[in-house]
Amino acid sequence: MSWDDDPDERRKAFRRWFGDFLPESIFKDLEEMLERMMSQIDRDLLDPDTLNEIMRDPRSTKPFVFGFSMRVGPDGKPIIERFGDPTPKEAHGELPPPIEPLVDVFEEKNEIIIVADLPGVEKDEIRVRVKGQTLTIHVDNPERPYHKVIQLPARVAREEATSSLRNGVLEVRLKKA
Repeated sequence: MSWDDDPDERRKAFRRWFGDFLPESIFKDLEEMLERMMSQIDRDLLDPDTLNEIMRDPRSTKPFVFGFSMRVGPDGKPIIERFGDPTPKEAHGELPPPIEPLVDVFEEKNEIIIVADLPGVEKDEIRVRVKGQTLTIHVDNPERPYHKVIQLPARVAREEATSSLRNGVLEVRLKKA
C-alpha cells in the first residue's frame, strides 16, 4: 500500500508537516471542501447531457498546449516563436494579449536600474516612458507584444535616463531626482 492509496496516512503526513502552524479545524474544513468538490465533479461528469456535450465539442477532448520555442538564428540573434493552441482572441483574428516581460529593479545610491527580458525584439520597437514614479515599457511587435508598468522606488530625473539593448535584455538607468 502506497502513501497515495491511504487517505489516513496522507492526513497524518500533512498534519506532521503543518500541524504546528495551522489549527486542526483547518484540516477538517479543507477535507470537507475537497470532498464536496470531488462529488460535484463526479455528478457533473456522470450526467449524460454533460458527457454528450463534452464529446461533441472537439476542443474539450483535446489538451491545451501553449509555450515558446527559443533558438539562435544564423545571424546570431535569438528567434522566439510561440506555439500551441491559439487563445480565443487569436482564433478569431484579434491580436494576442500583451506579454509581461520578466523585470528586475535595482536601487543604488544615486540611480535606479531596470533590467527587462525582451527576447526577439529590435531596439526601434521598444518604447520606454517615465511619468512621475512610473516607468512603462511597451513593445510594438505583433509577434511579441510585451508591456509592463513598473512603480519606481524613488523619483527620477527622466532627462538623464539612458538605455541599452543587448541580446534581448533591456537595461534602463535612471538618475534619482
